[in-house]
Formats: sequence, C-alpha cells, structure tokens
Amino acid sequence: MIDYGTGETGSEIPITYAKDQRVFYDCEDPRCIYEQFERQVGINKGNFVEMVARKYFEDQGYGVESFYYLVRNRKKRERMPGFKKILQIFDEKKVRLLISEAEEAFRSSGKTRAAGDPDLFVHNEQSQDYFFVEVKEKDQITANQMILFPLIQKRLCPVYIARVTQEG
Repeated sequence: MIDYGTGETGSEIPITYAKDQRVFYDCEDPRCIYEQFERQVGINKGNFVEMVARKYFEDQGYGVESFYYLVRNRKKRERMPGFKKILQIFDEKKVRLLISEAEEAFRSSGKTRAAGDPDLFVHNEQSQDYFFVEVKEKDQITANQMILFPLIQKRLCPVYIARVTQEG
C-alpha cells in the first residue's frame, strides 16, 4: 500500500530511470525495459515518464491503466478499457457523480469542460488497493488538477503524485 505522495501532504513518490532507457524508448530500441505508450499522437506522443511510473507500479504487483479518460471527452471515455475498469471497480453511480461534480466545478470556475485527469489508475483487486497517480517530471500540478483531484479523493480514492527523474 502506498502511504505518501498526495498533493495534500506535499510529498511525492520518487521514481527514477537510467539515462540510456530514455534514449532507448525514444528510438524504440528493443533494449528499452519500458513499454511504448498505447497511442503515440497529440498530447500522448512520447509519454516516457508515464511508462516509467507504470512499470514501477506493475513491478509492485499492481495493475495499471494508462490510457483512459475519467472526466474529459465524454464520447471517447465510454469506449476506453481503462474507464470500463474504473466502472467495474467502483460503483458506477459514484463515478457518474464524480463526473457530474467535476463538470459543475469546472463550469463554476469559468471553464467550458472538465479536464485534468490523472495519468494512471493503479489497482490491486486482491488487496482492494486503488488509487490514481499524476506523473510529473519537471512540471507541477495544473489549475485543472487542483480542482479535480480533491473531487476524485472525495468520491473514489486517493490521488498520488509521482516525480519521475533520471538517476544521478
């Protein structure tokens, strides 16, 4: 069970990678120990740090969903296996309530739609340990995430922050 890394505590889950692995990943070299991100287009192109974090949690025995929408893109999210997994684990009413609350919170803050989904959904159904992870390299939590993450924590489960950095 992860016991640190929330935005509320200010602590983060530290995850490191070897320098050569980033080069291998970018060149799709078979020596890379990280899987390529499922969809390499748009904002998803080159999600190396997410895949580093994914392997970190998988190596600890967790299942990891790295390609899903939780509150954004209503039409696409319903078809995504990661979203279906979230619905399977949590009561669908709770998930739909979260989505509704997020849409309202974003509207009331002047935004036209909800955004800021965490990068990963991490789960271990045997231990019933479920949490979301926002993966950061050099950047910080966005304004949208500051709105969304407390709602997720209220309705579903914790949201942890993982800081991925190069070794050394």
